[in-house]
Amino acid sequence: MPTQPDLFPKTSPTENVSQADRDAFTYQLLLHDTWQTRADLCRSLGWTDRKVRDIAESFGPEIVRCQAGFKLCAQITRDDLNLVKQAIDAFHSQATKMEAYAHGLRRRLHALIG
Repeated sequence: MPTQPDLFPKTSPTENVSQADRDAFTYQLLLHDTWQTRADLCRSLGWTDRKVRDIAESFGPEIVRCQAGFKLCAQITRDDLNLVKQAIDAFHSQATKMEAYAHGLRRRLHALIG
């Protein structure tokens, strides 16, 4: 059995999100029934930017994350559709760029070390 700690921890930030934090986040979104910015949530909950992002990410597609802020998917209206579509497009574009970078980096590494 190895005794040396892992160089790269196997946990992601979302694995450390408590149910109480998720409940508080959900309550804030339900309470306002409109888009809440990260600054709004930090101010009302007393959390850091990073904590708000980690908790929002832990919800997956249950929460829409876009330029307008955060909103529960269950609260989306017809008026929100363009914002949601923009969010989908932005995430898809980001994923495409990240994938291209990963492939390029792999090719570069292979060229360097074989």
